[in-house]
Amino acid sequence: MKSIAALVEDLLADPRPVLCLDTCNFLDVITTGNRGLTDLITVNRKLAEIVVTAPERVQLVVTSLAIREWHQRRDGVREEATKWLKTLDRQIVEVHKAWERLGQPLPTAARAYYDEALVNQLTTLAESLIRGSAVLMENTDCVMRAVHRVKLKKRPSHNKEIKDSIHLEHYLELSRQLHAGNLGRPVLFTSTNSSDFWQDKNTPEHPHVELADDFGAAHLHFFGRLPLALSHLGLIAQ
Repeated sequence: MKSIAALVEDLLADPRPVLCLDTCNFLDVITTGNRGLTDLITVNRKLAEIVVTAPERVQLVVTSLAIREWHQRRDGVREEATKWLKTLDRQIVEVHKAWERLGQPLPTAARAYYDEALVNQLTTLAESLIRGSAVLMENTDCVMRAVHRVKLKKRPSHNKEIKDSIHLEHYLELSRQLHAGNLGRPVLFTSTNSSDFWQDKNTPEHPHVELADDFGAAHLHFFGRLPLALSHLGLIAQ
């Protein structure tokens, strides 16, 4: 783990674009199938490849809280993906039974799709991105600013949840310091948490209006979808 100041020093010495992530970015990799978003597997595999083979193209950053949340929620999300696959298998069997009872059995037997290896490989993909990220140590000033957001019911803590504000305050501070040091590279934050960060569910390229000034003042660019962020950085075609 690194302090914000230490990471700023590293990035100013070796400038590269910065992409800050919240916990959902990693958890979402495991549940791409049951949410109809398997295109994200390709996107995340590309990002994992870039982090290893061309680290000068982007620096991934996460908070220490994101790592803690990952370990707390990973098994539950894996179970969600497992349940989806097992439910799919039962539904396929029922489709075959329906045709059989109509006297028109399907020419092939019902196929089972549940395989723990799929869930394991999606988990491994997410963890490869975590390993390729710089982890920010908890900063007391950032945490206190997050607490202030809770007190004021200020987004993303308008519903009294503090974790998203802790992520945000660390990334705002990182971006402010990088801008003050003339990094000369974009600093981005992406979160699929549409209810707290997005303006609305149809505009993932814009932060909520209540957060726009915070992002603007810190020169932190927001994107609600990882593909939009990677396209902005020229890492994938959109």
